[in-house]
Amino acid sequence: MTTAEVPSVGDLLAERYRLEEHVGGANGYRQLWRGVDVLLHRSVAVVLRSPGGEDAAPTMTAAVAASRAHVDSMVDVYDAVDEGRFAYVVREWVNGSSLRGVLERQRLESAHALELVASVADAVAALHEGGVTHADLHPGTILLSEDDRVMVTEPRNEPGNTQVEDVRALGATLYACLTSTWPRVVPAENTGLADAATDEWGRVLDADKVVPGLPAALAKLTADLLDHSQTPPSAAELAVDLRRLAETGGAEPTAAIAAPTSVLGAISLGRRGGTAADAPPVGMKRLAVVAAIVAAVIFAGVVTSAVVFGGGDDPAGAEDQVTGEDTGAGTSDAEGDGDGETTESTAPTEVALTADSIRVVDPPTGDRNQSEGVENVIDDNASTGWTTNTYRGDANFGNLKPGMGILIDLGEAREVSSVRVQMTSAGATVGLLGGDEDPGDSSEGDQAIVDGFTVLADQVPDADTNIELKSDGAAVRYIVVWVTELPTVSDGYKLTISDINVFAR
Repeated sequence: MTTAEVPSVGDLLAERYRLEEHVGGANGYRQLWRGVDVLLHRSVAVVLRSPGGEDAAPTMTAAVAASRAHVDSMVDVYDAVDEGRFAYVVREWVNGSSLRGVLERQRLESAHALELVASVADAVAALHEGGVTHADLHPGTILLSEDDRVMVTEPRNEPGNTQVEDVRALGATLYACLTSTWPRVVPAENTGLADAATDEWGRVLDADKVVPGLPAALAKLTADLLDHSQTPPSAAELAVDLRRLAETGGAEPTAAIAAPTSVLGAISLGRRGGTAADAPPVGMKRLAVVAAIVAAVIFAGVVTSAVVFGGGDDPAGAEDQVTGEDTGAGTSDAEGDGDGETTESTAPTEVALTADSIRVVDPPTGDRNQSEGVENVIDDNASTGWTTNTYRGDANFGNLKPGMGILIDLGEAREVSSVRVQMTSAGATVGLLGGDEDPGDSSEGDQAIVDGFTVLADQVPDADTNIELKSDGAAVRYIVVWVTELPTVSDGYKLTISDINVFAR
């Protein structure tokens, strides 16, 4: 640790979190850092606040509440520490695009906006149940993750903020989704959007006056949420209302006219399993709308990975910097360097895989009879997977062979960015290999893979159940998730891989 008032690059916090890059925030008050959890070998976001002590108490309280809010739409908070001179919150590092980055270029269709804001309301309701407020809701603090989740950044819980103000911010976010503008009757810093249109008396125009053809019920709900003379529902009640409206009256009529077009898909909301200490499973139910939004953004040649640090510490443009998992995309003010954006050619996207594109690699003296269920690793279902046999005597497959793996054919040479692997138990040693040719589905071919493929990502010993293998960027057609040691089970050593997701350029 340096003697400076706040930590700097290379410092190790709590003997665990190494600061890699300052990616957002001014030098005082709040900073956002990309860090690495050196124990679990995963990227994390570290939000620093200076000073700590009494001034940081609301932040620490909010971090505890967020860590207990096990909803799909709230970022996982891993740790919160107050060291007096400064305090910090450690949370998951999220690849994706900010909602703001999308709304700067297109509005959302009615049903999609309703479902998205309902998902945000779920997170807010969980915070309110925990006794804190978010106090920083706007499109710059809502992420559309690379693995297709709507994610709300960690709360600020500023003194004086109320639950009612959070709900009004949800209404303003709904208005922004529908119109791509922000109603200034709800104060927010750094939204990055134009001010909503007003009438001659300075009142915000109803959404259906801005976008002709919006359902009247939707326009009224949005207007009511922004009306300070009316008492809004709770966040939990609002989530129910939004979903009901999406199902029964929120979808845009086919006769809608003159509205900017959108290419969004349907939405399917799911709940996240696991604990706050785990990295988010990639096999959860997906929000199809997120994938569609990101696809639309890529098509337009704009950002595909966002970083948000919510608040006025950064220029608005900094929140939509495109980066990879280790260089930036997370939550609450800009998890990027603020230099702007990248194009489709440099943004990694998830590779669509089929059962025909994967197989088990089982080199000598393997018996090559363990292929059953390998197709389950690409079904995005954490309850299914591929399982090895049980080995005894030693974790390295009973000392019978150098390892086992899953070969994936990308269809053509691609620059592999990262591979996410979800396993049912921790303790395996896992790495990533790559090559240009498949030497054949045979014992000899599998040995050729072991001998000839290059290392794309070093082996991670004693791996967590959810890991991200970062490639060196080499362009290859074939990759192998390569396992050399198995976790301990009651009668020996065995591993189940639930899901594999590949991201490449």
